[in-house]
This record gives sequence, C-alpha cells and structure tokens, in this order.
Amino acid sequence: MSGGKEAAVIGAGIGGLAAAIALRQAGWEPTVHEAAEELRPLGAGLSIWPNGVRALRELGLGEFAESSPRTGGALRRADGSVLSEYDPATIEERYGAPLVGVHRADLHEALVAELGADRLRLGSRLEALDGDELRFADGSTANADLVVGADGIGSTVRAALLGDGEPRDSGAIAFRGVARVDGDLPVGEWWAAGADAGLLRLGDGRVYWYLAQHGEEDRAALPGLAARFGPEVQAVVDATPEEAVLLHRLFDRDPIEGWSRGRTTLLGDAAHPMLPFLGQGACSALEDAVALGAAVAESDEVPAALARYEQERGERTAALVRGSRKAARLALMGGAGGRLRNALIRLAPESAGLRQLDSVVK
Repeated sequence: MSGGKEAAVIGAGIGGLAAAIALRQAGWEPTVHEAAEELRPLGAGLSIWPNGVRALRELGLGEFAESSPRTGGALRRADGSVLSEYDPATIEERYGAPLVGVHRADLHEALVAELGADRLRLGSRLEALDGDELRFADGSTANADLVVGADGIGSTVRAALLGDGEPRDSGAIAFRGVARVDGDLPVGEWWAAGADAGLLRLGDGRVYWYLAQHGEEDRAALPGLAARFGPEVQAVVDATPEEAVLLHRLFDRDPIEGWSRGRTTLLGDAAHPMLPFLGQGACSALEDAVALGAAVAESDEVPAALARYEQERGERTAALVRGSRKAARLALMGGAGGRLRNALIRLAPESAGLRQLDSVVK
C-alpha cells in the first residue's frame, strides 16, 4: 500500500471488530478505539441469517457460527397459530449456510478473541476528526492511513464526515430481553393488530424475545403489550428480570449515495442504519467488514479502495433499509389491512416466501 497500513477503527461493536479482523487479514495494522471503559455489549439476541454466517466464515468465525443453534422461521397470528413456516434444513439447503440464533455478547466475545484484545483501546472517545487526525477526549491524538467509523447510529465520524443531521424516528419502540426457559418453545414472529413479537432460541436454555409497537417509551406498557400475544410469548417475558428488559425507540436513516471521504469511511449502523424487522443489522455490518477488507486488499490507493467498497455495498444496503421499512409496516399493520395480510400469507405456498427471502439473504 502507498503511504502505510495503519487503520483506526472507531467503535468496538460487532461491525468495528469485524472490520478490524478483515483489515488485519488484508495486511493492515488496525487499532479499535472504543469510548467505553469496559466492553458491555448492549442488546440481547441476534438472528444471523445465512449471509451473515457466510461473512463470519470469511472472518475466521465459522466454527462459532456452526456451533450456534440452527433455527427456522414462522409467521404466526397473535394466538400462535401458524400462517407460514420453513424449517432449518430448507434454509441451509437453499442458501448454503444456516440461520442461527446467537446472544450478542457471545458473538462480541468471539470477535474480540479472533482479533486479539491487544488491538483494543478502551476509554478512547473520539471528539473530533480533522482530515486524517483523530482527537480524543483525553487530549491524545492519532493519525491513520485509513479511518473506519463503526460508531453506531449516532456516529461522531459520520457527523464530521457528512454533517447530515439526526437519524429518522420511525415512531416505533421495541422491548427486548433474554430469559431462561425450560422445555421446547415455538420460534418465529407473532403478529397482533399494530404490534409484533418474536422468539429465538440462543442455546443453553436461553430464549431471546422482542415486542414492538408504535408509541412512546413507557415501561409500564410491557405487561399489556405481552398480553396481546399467545402464552409462549407471555411466559418468556414474565421469566425475564425487570432490570434485564431493554426498551428503545427505533431509528434509521434514508439511504445515501456515498459515505466515504478521502481516507475515511463508514460501516454498519454509522453508514446505513436500518430498522430491525428483517433481522439484517448485524448481518449487513459483517458483510460490510468482509467487503471493506477485500477492497483494501485489491487496491494500492485507499480512496480507490473505499470507492470500490461503496460500490459493492451501496445498492444492497439501500435495499435493506427500504426493505426493513416495508417489513415494519407489514409487521405493525392493524385492522382490515392486518387481516388481509394474514390471509394472503396463509394462502401463499412456501416457495413464494422463500423467493421473497432470496433478495435479503442472497
């Protein structure tokens, strides 16, 4: 490479750690700067779809993915009766990789182990980006031949690079949690009028759950929301300690033409935050990391490599942002529209549902 191979990755979430691994594989020397004093991954469970599993294989975490619980999917009415269903074997055969459930903390730990903790700089909060110079809250500075902003939806790097304002409020909120539940449970997605729920097995007796609806962040609304769904959903919510329940508003951004300037680029939620209704947030960040690593390995000039990375990822991530909004509208539909949605899905053959997945999972 011309000019050096020092990379500064801002943010030690899933995307930032994956990017650092991919850059190291491409011959770079990455350092990951994380604002927090210690690593405490937020979130609960993740659906890693076959495209995300393929990315994990590229990053050297294939064994982690293969050891995670395989799952299928189902769309259900609020009472749990099935509208549409596909099994794990069908998914794996069609896409060459399984759909698995993982705890975010387990994936985070596996990424740190693969990268090496010596690559992390904790308590390293970025305050300003001036050209290639990074200025941190403790007064220190650093220069890098490549800067990767993987610092989430409120990205400091994005603000310095693009200055395009605040993310878009979707009007929806989501409760999330993980509980330990004995026995077998159905998995998939439950639809009530104007509300959505889901269950995902994570292994070791853990079950991830979420509930979503339009409205304000009000923890007192959880019991009434859970009561709108079948007993399986209610049981998992009831088994979750109150202090372990997460509640967030859901935000995204409109797709943009490009997210790189000079030797600086964005990745994951910093580049293309999306609503969670397709389960592709973490998967797309993992795909970003693989594409970035491949781009810098193929080009001797960083700006040219970043242009190639954007070309590889721009159209796909824009489609996922739009698709996630469409999925949100579908999942949170109420009234006559919701009843019509259910009828159409129940009557559609399994092959139709899988064809719809093709453009997402590839």
